[in-house]
Amino acid sequence: MRLSVREAQVLDCLVDKKAFMKGIASALKIMEPNLTGYVRKLEKYGLVSVVRKGRSKEVALSSAVGFGFYLVRKDFPQLKLADILVGYNQFLLSFIKSRDSFKLKELDLPAPTAKRLLARLRSLGLVSMPKKGMYRLRKEAEPVADFCRQTIRLACSEEAVAELSHIDHAIFSFDSAKELEAIFVTPGQAKPRHYWPTFYGITHEYGLQLLPSGKYYYANKKPDLGDLIIHTLAIQKNTRGIVYAAFLALKNKYNVKLLLNKRQTFGVGKDYIVGFVNFIESRGKTPFGGLASLEELRSVGYEAV
Repeated sequence: MRLSVREAQVLDCLVDKKAFMKGIASALKIMEPNLTGYVRKLEKYGLVSVVRKGRSKEVALSSAVGFGFYLVRKDFPQLKLADILVGYNQFLLSFIKSRDSFKLKELDLPAPTAKRLLARLRSLGLVSMPKKGMYRLRKEAEPVADFCRQTIRLACSEEAVAELSHIDHAIFSFDSAKELEAIFVTPGQAKPRHYWPTFYGITHEYGLQLLPSGKYYYANKKPDLGDLIIHTLAIQKNTRGIVYAAFLALKNKYNVKLLLNKRQTFGVGKDYIVGFVNFIESRGKTPFGGLASLEELRSVGYEAV
C-alpha cells in the first residue's frame, strides 16, 4: 500500500470527526468524482468506513487508525497522517523501527530519495543524526513507527481478503524501506490473481512432498526458490522447518549464499540465515538449529552425501 498526498489528506480531514463527502471535497478543494476514487481505495485498505445517509455518504477513520493515531499525537500533536503515510515514509519508518541505528546505504531506496525523506523525518522530530552519516529513530518516535506498521498490516490484510476470502493469520516482513512482503495463512485453497502459493503449496514442485494439514499459504510476491526456503524457515520455526529448507536447497542444488542477498527475512533475521547457510555450506559440520549433521535430512527422504 502506497498512499498519495491527496489520499492521506482525506484521512487528515477525518481525524477526530466524521465528514460527508461534500464537506471533504470542499475542504480539500477537489472534485467529488476524484474524491470518490480516493475514498474507495482507502475503504479497500480498511482505513476508512463509509455509511450512506440519505443521498450522502459519511466517511470516518477506521477505529484502528483513529485510535492508533490518537496515541501517536500524545507526543507529536502537530503530526499529520500525510506526514507519515505518504509514499515510502511508512515503509521507511517501519524498517528503522527494529534498528538501533542505520546508514543511508542500508536503505533499498535511491540515495537522493532516502536523503530527502530522512531530512523531512528529522524536521518532524522523528529521526535524529547522532553523528554524521548515522541515523536513528528517536525513542519517543517509536509509537509512530509502530503505528505505521499497524496501518500497513491492516491495509495489506484487507486487500488480501478480497482474493483469499478468509485469512487465519499473516507473517509480515519489514526488512525493506520501500515495500512490504507478506505471507497469508488461509483455511481454504484459493485461486487468486495477485497472490502466489508458497510453502506447502509449491514444495512439491521442488521435490518435497508435504501434506497441507488444512492450511494454505500465499505470498504477495511471487516467490523464487530462495524466497521459498526463507518462507519455510519462517513458517516452520523449528528443527523440522530447517530440515525442509535444507532439503529444498540440496535437492535443487541451490546456491545458499544467494540467501544472504535476500532482504526480506520474515522475522527469521540475517544471523539465522547465516547459520543456515554455514550449515549447508559445511555439509553439516557446522551444527545449526538442533541439527548435528546432514544425515538427519533422511527423516524427509533425502539421502545426504
